[in-house]
Amino acid sequence: MLGQLRRIVQDVAQEPILNKALAGLVSSIKHALATECCSVYLADYEQQHFMLMATDGLNQDAVGKVSIGFSEGLIGWVGQREEPINLAQAHLHPRFKVTPEVSEDRFSAFLGCPIIHHRKVLGVLTIQQSAERVFSEDEESFLVTLGVQLASVLANAEMRDAASRSPSYQQQATQLHGLPGAPGMAIGEAYVLQPA
Repeated sequence: MLGQLRRIVQDVAQEPILNKALAGLVSSIKHALATECCSVYLADYEQQHFMLMATDGLNQDAVGKVSIGFSEGLIGWVGQREEPINLAQAHLHPRFKVTPEVSEDRFSAFLGCPIIHHRKVLGVLTIQQSAERVFSEDEESFLVTLGVQLASVLANAEMRDAASRSPSYQQQATQLHGLPGAPGMAIGEAYVLQPA
């Protein structure tokens, strides 16, 4: 399973086009976990919702069109709690929201995992299955680990996207936040690479 995890993360990190990376991600997760559906929703803080960005198992026409508010449904609940939610009968849960466009009514089992970077929820990864069951601890750990690995890839893609969309963004002073790799202090040169 670790080999599959490494391969999925490498494939996503090497794909320069985010939509293609996410489409490959959900297909790879679906195959690796032998589940019937995998989807990824990304947070849009301006609109205050999660947008369905890729799926393998739900209606493809809903990708990029269906959004769920930050306080709505199971997706919103995963984002609010900032922890995985594993349900055998998702459709019976009070937070379940019917979204006819995605055609998910045939699925009972639900596992949602937040994608968090620097304490900010960037999105939600989900897997679903028609059989009523709780996903195993190994499946949950796999999805949580993928969410952690995916967070930095998404944060970098978000930063590149913002820089490419707004010329004024490139002119503004930007403060970069990093995480220490080891205790102590380092002195060196930093280089800022501008997208082409």
